[in-house]
Amino acid sequence: MADESSYFAPSLFVNHGGGPNPVLGVKSNLEFAKSLREVKNYVDFSRLKGIILVTAHWEADIVSISSGEKHELLFDYYNFPPESYEYKYGGRGDPILARKVYDALSKEGIPSRLDDKRGWDHGVFIPMMLIRPEADIPIVQVSVLKNHDAKQHYEIGKVLHQFRKDGIAVLGSGLSYHNMKNMKAMRGVEIKDGELDIQNEEFDSFLNKVCTSDEQTREGLLSWRKVPGALEAHPEGEADHFMPLVVAAGAAGPSKGRRVHKSAFYNRFRMSGFVWE
Repeated sequence: MADESSYFAPSLFVNHGGGPNPVLGVKSNLEFAKSLREVKNYVDFSRLKGIILVTAHWEADIVSISSGEKHELLFDYYNFPPESYEYKYGGRGDPILARKVYDALSKEGIPSRLDDKRGWDHGVFIPMMLIRPEADIPIVQVSVLKNHDAKQHYEIGKVLHQFRKDGIAVLGSGLSYHNMKNMKAMRGVEIKDGELDIQNEEFDSFLNKVCTSDEQTREGLLSWRKVPGALEAHPEGEADHFMPLVVAAGAAGPSKGRRVHKSAFYNRFRMSGFVWE
């Protein structure tokens, strides 16, 4: 039997869907919900000691780290059914791990701060309700930077890599495609089953190539804006949902990743999720 303490936890990127829709069971978000429930297929929760969860829904000037024993839920979405504002997720924080993350970032000259007040936003509790409904794994929520600088986020990920050897998973929670204007335009549009017209195939192919290749190739993420279709997928100033992927890729270390989620949102927008084991 393997030694529990030897578990090298994965780094992963998940697509958390639109607001509470994956938990509500909205048809357009069923593939997101399925992929989140399938995380148990490549994360050994029986040996996992904690999760450092980088959420697209917390943007800050410097890296901010949730450090409380317990955090309330922050219902940072609007105009959804009443039940979606009554959700509970009983997970706990980990002040000791939060301090270790802060110290590790400080050692590398990356400014950060501890925050024991801010609640867990829906980039945390919505995917975790499906990933681990038992709510028995400590979570430290980490922000992205407002500047959306890929190099800085990749460096943050490289610092977080060290925690994986201690059974701490690094989880980026965002969307691999996040053009809100284009996605909103599809609401109410009648779509026939199987009617695929993928708008972001070129950029998604780039993501699949770099995320499933070696570390040297993966550094191509640093110049992602130059890739055809990149600013269509994540418009200038709106790359908040892409930065968790960059952090997770930075935390990957030398290992190649694999795509564990591939779906077509509204049959138009390719979404991809990755894990580095």
